[in-house]
Amino acid sequence: MRSLSLEALLLLTLAASACSTAGPPTVPNEREWALLTADYQWVETLRKSAPILPATATRKEQIEVLLEIDKKVEPALVSFLDKVREYYDRTGDPRAAKLYADEKVAIADQYANVLSRYDRAIDLYNAALAVDPSNAAARQHLDDARARRFVSMNAFANVRTGMKEQEVRDLVGLPREDWIRQVVQNNRVYSVWIYPKQDGGASAIYFDNGLVYHTNWNAAAPAPAAAAGR
Repeated sequence: MRSLSLEALLLLTLAASACSTAGPPTVPNEREWALLTADYQWVETLRKSAPILPATATRKEQIEVLLEIDKKVEPALVSFLDKVREYYDRTGDPRAAKLYADEKVAIADQYANVLSRYDRAIDLYNAALAVDPSNAAARQHLDDARARRFVSMNAFANVRTGMKEQEVRDLVGLPREDWIRQVVQNNRVYSVWIYPKQDGGASAIYFDNGLVYHTNWNAAAPAPAAAAGR
């Protein structure tokens, strides 16, 4: 059999190269990182367009602004995080891991600190740690959310008649916005703050014109399933 000429070998090599399709990079690279950085700058621009609240803003105002920000930012943020996660999974770039985790922490902080939805915040902190286990903020905030998820008996016991809402907030935190009930009668504002307990029941603190007038540690009994599982 005649050996292939150098020219024929070269042609075969070129043909093989043309037939093979190179996949996306599997190592960190500056080209993709620069594109992701540009996308992130756009997300930050959308965030900065939101109104700035004063330190004295009410919780209602905080929630309204948060919802307004989410309406503007969420579509771009979701798309961006999907890109960052895909890039990280493919390349293992530690910059992507940190950025992804930091964003998850920021979202979780909103759920925890504004909405008091600790279950959702815990899920997001865990998502951050799954990508960046060394993320100190995610670890610390996760511990805080777990501690605040259920009302503490010791903190609740320190609530006294005549305390203002802010004092109660400092002691036991705020309940979820949909666990605050309010009614106005004869120019007086009566409200109740309801807190979940670890046993599945709930506690309640009652206010008259912003001052505590009654507390009930056992305002709601545990659900039958929760009670049976203890």
